[in-house]
Amino acid sequence: MTNRHEELAERVVNTFKGILNQAALESINDAQFEDLKMMIREAISEELGNAANLVYEVARKIRREVEKPEMEL
Repeated sequence: MTNRHEELAERVVNTFKGILNQAALESINDAQFEDLKMMIREAISEELGNAANLVYEVARKIRREVEKPEMEL
């Protein structure tokens, strides 16, 4: 994971903590918040991986089009 993923996950968890009432905050321990942060980082990584795959496929399609000989030249 990159530091950016870590920072984003930390911000999301902190924002989530900010909307919880005191009773809810007291019922969730630090380990559970760490688990939440890990799930967020994994989700970010998965989505970036999906985006990278889409970009790869588009690049392959463009490359195939470029490699076709043009008869009009």
